[in-house]
Amino acid sequence: MMKTLPRVIVSPVGISLFFNSLNREEDDLRRRLNQHSNDPELPDALSDEVETLSFRAQERLAEGSVSERRRLSAELNGLYGFYDNQMQPNQDIHILIATDTALGRKAAQIIQQFLQNGIGFANVQIIHPPGLHTASVADFSHGIKDLLNTFENLLPGYAENGYEIIFNLTGGFKSLQGYLTIIGMFYADQIVYIFERSDELLRIPRLPLKIDEETLARHADELALLAAGGVYPRAQLHVSEALLDVDERGDAMISDWGQLVWNRIKKSLLSKELLKFPYLEYENTFRKDFRNADPNIRIALQETLAQVSVLLQESNGNIAALKKDSRIRYDEYSGQSSSSAPIGHFRIDVGNRVTCVFVNGRLHLRHFGSHDYTEQKEGIR
Repeated sequence: MMKTLPRVIVSPVGISLFFNSLNREEDDLRRRLNQHSNDPELPDALSDEVETLSFRAQERLAEGSVSERRRLSAELNGLYGFYDNQMQPNQDIHILIATDTALGRKAAQIIQQFLQNGIGFANVQIIHPPGLHTASVADFSHGIKDLLNTFENLLPGYAENGYEIIFNLTGGFKSLQGYLTIIGMFYADQIVYIFERSDELLRIPRLPLKIDEETLARHADELALLAAGGVYPRAQLHVSEALLDVDERGDAMISDWGQLVWNRIKKSLLSKELLKFPYLEYENTFRKDFRNADPNIRIALQETLAQVSVLLQESNGNIAALKKDSRIRYDEYSGQSSSSAPIGHFRIDVGNRVTCVFVNGRLHLRHFGSHDYTEQKEGIR
């Protein structure tokens, strides 16, 4: 008998659980739930009613039959369909995507508690990216980019460790379902839905999509800067329009799809060659450190360099921008200087940093590596 792979099952969570738990005479509450569906926090009176409704939903999930549970929750409907109505404790990992709203977070918590306490799944996580709601297109786009970064940090690692990745898209709101269907083609082994109003599960395998990495590699510097938050005149960029959001002034930033594509290829591109970024100069000692570095450290380094470059561009080369940024944490060594300027440093991650000097409006990078290595190279005791 073939052994079943452990699975990571990603399920967007909507608020159908609340609407399906309403009684017939609660039309006014239904109306107010709709009215406040995108609110980050609920009015006190409605919040109290939602707490009561939540207890009702929890009781019905705990005491109801499988068919009742499937009727109450679109997310559970999809999961019961996936498990052929036999949800039992196993080693599968469940990731619930909640909207950045009071109702969305609460619904996800109820589903999480049911999967953990009612079924016995040991690992049920909730993620709710900031801005992931439908009140604002700009906020929704920000939330999607945050979600894409979360997926990139989580899902490839699970896949490398032998997990099958499943996107259960029966629940959630329609805008997010549309995005996740496409995103799933890059991350999921299978996408599953409940077909229309039946209990029948529709399975969509991953399509053999391939990103044209060779073409995108020619503009890896631009993509890295855009992914670091850079905004540039469209006329200055060479990357495809499909990877950009362009505003009415002609300024471009990375689009949701651009972020998806970049996340899928950045490890390959950033781990190879040292990219050129505005306001940065690489000394030979720095280039040598780069050649000797582990590929994963190279990736983190170049993502940080792109952030540094964007900050310097936005401030017209003012080093104070690096000192104020909590990610970079630029500082200067007390009493330490080269022939031309004080020696500074900024962090890549908890254990690694870059040493540098700021001369004539440009940051000259000298060394990078561990705290002890860079201080030893700079002669700091």
